[in-house]
Amino acid sequence: MMKKLIVGRFTQQTHAETTARALQRNGFAASEMSQFFVNPQGQHNLNVLGGDVDESVATQDASSSALGGAVSGVGAGALLGIATIPVLGPAGPLLGAAVGAYTGSLVGALGGMDNVDPQDPAQPQHAGVVLAVAVATDEEESTAIETMRANAVELQHATGELHNGDWVDFNPLIPTHAVKL
Repeated sequence: MMKKLIVGRFTQQTHAETTARALQRNGFAASEMSQFFVNPQGQHNLNVLGGDVDESVATQDASSSALGGAVSGVGAGALLGIATIPVLGPAGPLLGAAVGAYTGSLVGALGGMDNVDPQDPAQPQHAGVVLAVAVATDEEESTAIETMRANAVELQHATGELHNGDWVDFNPLIPTHAVKL
């Protein structure tokens, strides 16, 4: 059964362990908490060849932008190549078109890559020690946030299945939503 979770990321395991003990003193059961380490992005080995995803989210539009850039570059390069006919002969426009296509596709691909917005509240998990605690009421949520705030470098809202202290459906690529510290 999916539960509402408050998730803290810690730079040191001792901080997470101290926080887990404080949560237990505040009435949270150990079976309703999960503590583990999250590897840095790209090192979760979710794909056969390694890495986390087949294609970076930021590059999804790059191929169509590269094609548009190549088409524009062919025309511009061929026109510039015409000016080199006295030096390169009939190969000038062909060489110009090739260089223009390459340059245009490179510029188009780079222009088609999106930057990830650091202000976006939904972000994948960052590396570090994670402590998640299930909360059932607004009062439990407030208590968990207040307790974790002392040592966590980041707090998030999430949903997941906790079974005997294990977050069984955890996926580091599924974004969580930040809690203001």
